Amino acid sequence: MRPRALVVGILCVIAGPLASARALAGPLGPAASGSPLALSQIDDLPPADVSDGTEEAEARLVFRPAPPRGGILESIRYRPRRSYYPHERRESYGYRPQGFSQVHLGFFDPEGHPSTGILVGFRGGLAVDPHIQIGANLDWRHKGESDAIVVRQSVGPGGETITTKQDLERSSSDLIPLLAFLQVSAGDVGVIPYFGVAGGYEALFLSARNFQTGEKFDGTFDGFGWQAWGGAALPLSSNARLNAEVFVNGAELGRDVDDPSTGQTLRETVDMDGAGMRFGLAWGF
Repeated sequence: MRPRALVVGILCVIAGPLASARALAGPLGPAASGSPLALSQIDDLPPADVSDGTEEAEARLVFRPAPPRGGILESIRYRPRRSYYPHERRESYGYRPQGFSQVHLGFFDPEGHPSTGILVGFRGGLAVDPHIQIGANLDWRHKGESDAIVVRQSVGPGGETITTKQDLERSSSDLIPLLAFLQVSAGDVGVIPYFGVAGGYEALFLSARNFQTGEKFDGTFDGFGWQAWGGAALPLSSNARLNAEVFVNGAELGRDVDDPSTGQTLRETVDMDGAGMRFGLAWGF
């Protein structure tokens, strides 16, 4: 019995591929069904008989009918898996905040002062919107004055005039505003106008010396200050631009001193209201 069953199994394995090839080549094959993957519809096949004279074994092969046109196979579609990147979503559907910096040079002229002082500074922060920037502004305004008399003049070996002076007095003034600011700019046109306001801490350092009497003065005055400015920017590239602006500064800085004659504590103040200009280079990153 076992050899006969083994023979029947081998015939079943061989008959399967032959029947499939025969079905695919028939009138209901690929050309008739219209699908290269579809099998011909075969309900039944004649049984494969194996006989050794005493016993018969029957093997029946049944094939699943091919799916109709537009059925399961044709409904399968492939598409790439959707990926999600938060930074790409922000760039595609909204503005991505970026940092920016600015260096500038200018002058500041306080009211009631006979001369102006040179000003250098730095501005940096974050552009939270294409038209709105926030950050911090740091300036240093310096002014120095001296009074001297000519003691003598002489002629040098090469014919140059040598002047000898004696300093009578010397003074310096250093103003340092450290302010938080908000700046709003217009649309991306050829020249971009912008406006800003700022407020924070300002410190004034005064120093003077009289060389005739030997008197010296050193004082630090500080307090709240504010600024407002308006200007225009000329784009150099997508990330760099030149700036020119006019600003006003408002501050009344003071300090407490003791009066040695009365023993009372007095308040000394310096008015630092004034106006100036700044010219700078700004860039984003």
